[in-house]
Amino acid sequence: MSDERFRASKGIRAFTGNELLLKGGLEGGIALFTGYPGSPISDVFDSIYFNRDLFLEHGIVGQIANNEALAVARLNGCRMANLRAMAVMKSVGLHVASDGIAIGNLAEPKHPEGGALIVVGDDPWNETTQIVSDSRFLSQHLQAPILEPSTFQEIKDWINIGFELSGACNLYVTFLITTPQADGGGSVVVKSNVYPKINSNWKMTLSNQELDVKDFVMIPPHTSQKEATLQARYKKFIEKIREKNLNSLLYFNSQNLEVPLGFITSGMSYCYLEHALYEMDLKALFPILKLGSTYPLDQELVKKFLERVKTVIVIEEKRPFLENQIKVIAQGMAQERADSFSHEISIYGKEFPHACEGIPQVRGINTSILIDRLGKLFLTLGIPQIKGKEKKIEEEIKLIQETSNLNLQIPVRTPTFCPGCPHRDSAIVSLKMKKEFSDPNSIKTKKSGPVDFVFHGESGCHSMLQFAPNEGLMQNYSGMGLGGGTGAGIDPFIKNKQVVFLGDSTFFHSGMIAISDSIKNNQNITYIILDNKTTAMTGHQPTPGNDFDILGRKTLQQKIERIVRALAGGENIPVIRANPEERESYSRLIENLALKEGVKVVIADKECAITFHRRTRKEKKSMVREKGYLPSQEFINITPDVCEACHECTQTTGCPGLTIEDTDFGPKVVTDLSTCVADGACMKGKVCPSFEKVVITRKKSARKTFNEIKVGEIPLPTVSNFDSSYYISTFAVGGMGAGVISAILVRAGIEEGYSVLFQDKKGLAIRNGGVYGHVVYSKNSNQVLAPQAPYGKADLVLGIDLLETARGLDPKANMQVASPFRSSAIVNSHKTETILTLMHKDSFNASEIEDQIKKRIKKEKFFCIDFSQISENILGSKLYTNLLIIGAAYQKGELPLRLESLEKAIKETVGEEDLKENSQAFHLGREIVCNPKKFLNSIVKKRCTYDETISLKAEFLKKRIFIGEKLALKYRQSMERAIRWMHLDEVSNQKIALRFYELIQYESMEVAELYLSLLWEVYRKDHKDFIATKAVIENLFKVMAIKDEIYVSHLLTSQEKIERDKLRYRVDESNGDEIHYTHFNRPHFSLLGLELEFDFHTKNWMLNIMKYCKFLRRLLPLWHAREKAFRNWYIDLVRGFNYFLDTEVYMKYVQILKIPETVSGYREIRYPKMEEARKKVFNLLSDIEFLKKQNPNTKFSFK
Repeated sequence: MSDERFRASKGIRAFTGNELLLKGGLEGGIALFTGYPGSPISDVFDSIYFNRDLFLEHGIVGQIANNEALAVARLNGCRMANLRAMAVMKSVGLHVASDGIAIGNLAEPKHPEGGALIVVGDDPWNETTQIVSDSRFLSQHLQAPILEPSTFQEIKDWINIGFELSGACNLYVTFLITTPQADGGGSVVVKSNVYPKINSNWKMTLSNQELDVKDFVMIPPHTSQKEATLQARYKKFIEKIREKNLNSLLYFNSQNLEVPLGFITSGMSYCYLEHALYEMDLKALFPILKLGSTYPLDQELVKKFLERVKTVIVIEEKRPFLENQIKVIAQGMAQERADSFSHEISIYGKEFPHACEGIPQVRGINTSILIDRLGKLFLTLGIPQIKGKEKKIEEEIKLIQETSNLNLQIPVRTPTFCPGCPHRDSAIVSLKMKKEFSDPNSIKTKKSGPVDFVFHGESGCHSMLQFAPNEGLMQNYSGMGLGGGTGAGIDPFIKNKQVVFLGDSTFFHSGMIAISDSIKNNQNITYIILDNKTTAMTGHQPTPGNDFDILGRKTLQQKIERIVRALAGGENIPVIRANPEERESYSRLIENLALKEGVKVVIADKECAITFHRRTRKEKKSMVREKGYLPSQEFINITPDVCEACHECTQTTGCPGLTIEDTDFGPKVVTDLSTCVADGACMKGKVCPSFEKVVITRKKSARKTFNEIKVGEIPLPTVSNFDSSYYISTFAVGGMGAGVISAILVRAGIEEGYSVLFQDKKGLAIRNGGVYGHVVYSKNSNQVLAPQAPYGKADLVLGIDLLETARGLDPKANMQVASPFRSSAIVNSHKTETILTLMHKDSFNASEIEDQIKKRIKKEKFFCIDFSQISENILGSKLYTNLLIIGAAYQKGELPLRLESLEKAIKETVGEEDLKENSQAFHLGREIVCNPKKFLNSIVKKRCTYDETISLKAEFLKKRIFIGEKLALKYRQSMERAIRWMHLDEVSNQKIALRFYELIQYESMEVAELYLSLLWEVYRKDHKDFIATKAVIENLFKVMAIKDEIYVSHLLTSQEKIERDKLRYRVDESNGDEIHYTHFNRPHFSLLGLELEFDFHTKNWMLNIMKYCKFLRRLLPLWHAREKAFRNWYIDLVRGFNYFLDTEVYMKYVQILKIPETVSGYREIRYPKMEEARKKVFNLLSDIEFLKKQNPNTKFSFK
């Protein structure tokens, strides 16, 4: 079922820029829509897929070409008849297509009703594109005319005009838009679609007599002949441009008067200029020459403008394309009319006079950059056009300076692979191989010696291999499909083994040519082709490896391995398809092949996680609709009690499905219930026994855990109003639903009758990258604005993610949208870890970030609460946080929207299938505002007091068979005695009670009493602030409670742990729910001189037996011998503590007592850290010895 907007024949509808390309094509009679997906224009292919029935109904062809050159060649094919065709591509793709454009553009098909458009998406700010290309220069080089629409209405309407120009003038036309235009959007007036008479349902027969070779075959001598016709074609093009009024003289007085200053601009730059002048209250005070076509220029129109304007400012992004052309025209005018020219023309752009900063040519521009640069220039020049406006200009410049002076320290958020991504499997295996084979002491290098692997870069999701934790797996980059070629350049000169990751879509684009090249030249390289069945990086378009096309039609599925084998020509070149999820066998395969000589190809066969889980989520929703519940759910769980916080799993995988949780024993790694997809990538590293599979079975629908929201009882707020424009900015992490917020606000704004603009940042959105969205409401539909909030002008900030909201205020991130004099904010206080904080390589304090945001928001207009936790607690997932925030913003009166408009917009955006949950979330957000304390109490994690801990743990001890009552009594008595001895604070007492209890569980009351005794020894010699004692409370327990197989068995099956899991997974046994465990253990035993280690998937009943086998610790004295030795060594250090009068000596010994904090993990991960800890202590003791000699009076005693 197609989207009704694309069939609409009248009225106002909201579209993204990408969608407008399609709607404009439909209104323009398009017969073929082709191209190759790439940011920022890839979403248009999604629109084609969603409207495939419309295409099929009217015989319109939608095809994704294998690459951009083939897309442009299709245009040349369509020009053989009166057909209209469009090819879309990103700026880099224009380079790929350039040969076909140069040749095809010379052809002269003489079909005026046809037309060929090349739509190019440029990315001036380089947010999603790898090069700093300005496609205007390349189009000029290829002699293809350029159209640059400015507004969203023009993007749609000029598609048809572009076809007319192309057909009439026999030229390809470059239709250039930028990222804000493609990813942005707005409300536009639509017209009826025009469907092609010749189409795939009604085919024609080409007449050979009408195909004149000299018009179509561009090889000598025809090339020179057709080149001679270009000037005439350009002349006709300019005539048509005038006829269509694509170039506009705005605010140009009809009297023959000279004007001090005016502007020449085009495209999105025009919107920025109009917006900047509007904000400075200078609207319509300067003449503007708005060029719809920037090549070739209408020189007569430019001359007319230059004759009347003394100082011309050229506003454009990137390099001076327009400026240089204008200067050439001005120079010609001066030469032609040296005697009669009435005034000198000053033309500025990238450089301004009087030491003022000009328009940047690095990265892009925006409204605020123009306010700052132009405002300062206006004040310096003192031109009469700004008379009486000086104060307003100064205020605007001051606001920008205030927002620019903010110095925020915000951790970087790097993108990464999605949870469940198949590329992560390959990356983990490759990193391990790279590390092990470069280590001369590794068992892997004993035969072959050390091997340095070089990894060449490619385009696609795997380009994120440049970021943590995968540094070293992308060491260069030449372009799409060129990784193998890069390797070919260095291969003859190096001994290294080489590896290239190649996406399946890239393989069909150009990668297979690289493989052919490698085979021909006997390159020493391994290709890992990541066959995830989709073009994932650009939004999941089909590839030739799928058995369907963009219109959903059945097509031949091309097998990559067959193609590679054909390229090999029967030679003995390994081509092996394998599932990267099968970690051990896949690892062996990669290692074996990578070490061999010559070309090797591995096809990593695993579906993209996003497409896979979209499908499974749909299946689960269908099941819930049918039964009311899911009979079975599977999770990967990490037991925080067993986790050592070594971060080995996060450092290896960098998976955003993991997160950090604060516990009584410090921060621990756990799975994020809302993002983890239970693929087990973290568990397969076998780094610790805390991982387990949890299966929840249910027999009926869950009982309601919260009261139904009574919508009618929530009071209606006073809806906010605004004068002329209202700016809303949203900040989030990809996957949090910032785009959904924009869609709802846009639809609701149109329902209210506003003129609406918006812009969403996409690109790396779904890969844990930071994203933003801007929505602009205007009461004047004739006022041209850019689709972003200028610096300090956001009326409302919606912070779905705390850190990214702070980034939105940070001048370093080019946003700085908020001002304490204007902005309100609704912010989610939940901490979403970055990959680097997950890996323990960075950190940030959520409360400090919240305070930084608050300082930039209007007093009494800042509302911040953990919406994510409320959403998960009540609705079962954090994914509804965005709707909670919209509900809160509405209830706070910060949205100039009626309730009916919002409810209608929510329904249209999320659809009937998800309406119930999203509607609940919206009204829950409203309720949070009405009663924040109620929800605050439910999400604040309270630490048990000392008394609560004693009571709780004593009750658990009582459950021990035979000795429970006695053990519980002894526990209470020992703790009471300890508290009488040691006068510590409440928190310290609670920590002691908890650890004393755990040592009883670990071994016995005697071991626990030893802990208290050693603690007392330190306490009685300590300073009054008890820094040393507090260090020993945690670290002595850490070394004494050795997490051997027995203690781990207890931790994995303890009653406390199981009760916590039931709460986490909403297991209600009284409702028939059950929870089942499979623990992924790898026990290690030292027996009779043998080291025995094996994988063992255990059930709770097995571990319940094992945890009572404490006798094994005495029976196997070598078992965990290193941990025991480390424990004994640390106990000696504790016993050696004395009352140090010298503060410096005391603090050094505190460092010694804290040394176990640096030791974490299990076995091979732990042992090197233990050795490093010993070295650090040795150095600290040497320092103390030195200080002792320096000051003999220092009291000093230790063993």
